[in-house]
This record gives sequence, structure tokens and C-alpha cells, in this order.
Amino acid sequence: MPSGCLVPGCTEKSRLGQSVSFHGLPVKDAQRCKLWLRAINNPRVGEDTGKEIIKGKTICSLHFKLEDFDGRLFGKIRSALKPTAVPSYCRFRYGRRG
Repeated sequence: MPSGCLVPGCTEKSRLGQSVSFHGLPVKDAQRCKLWLRAINNPRVGEDTGKEIIKGKTICSLHFKLEDFDGRLFGKIRSALKPTAVPSYCRFRYGRRG
């Protein structure tokens, strides 16, 4: 079953062969994880949500800036996020960045 993006209003789901990548919340880095949760502003998960609840949740690549990706890894653009990446595009309207 495809998993979806945690950003409210985003309808992206992981599917084989798509150009959108999915990135797990950085649960091992509590400070960075809080930044991500604050940025996405999802009413179901706040900054103090436990690891066991958010472990395995993902955010799609549409919510990150191009410069947040380390394109040198695996020879692909959007293959991996830099350690400093925080979601930026988190307000959606009709399935598009807003």
C-alpha cells in the first residue's frame, strides 16, 4: 500500500517509477525533527509527538527547495536531502505549491 506525504493538503503517494521522492522524518535528530514538524504544521502531529507515532512517516520532495538536495549522491537529483534541509513549501491549494 503506498504511503503518503504528511503535509496537510498534499495528495502525493509513493508509487513505483514516479519522479517525486519521499523522505522520512529525522526522528534520530530531535531538534531537526521539531523543525520539520513545525514547518509542515500538521494538526495531527506536533513538535512533541512521540517517535513511535512519527516513525516511518514521510514528506515528499515537493516541499523542499532544489538546494536542499545533494544531487551528487547516487548521481540523481532529489536523491538525498542535505543534513540541513527543512521543508519549505507546506501550504497547498488544489494540489499545488502555494
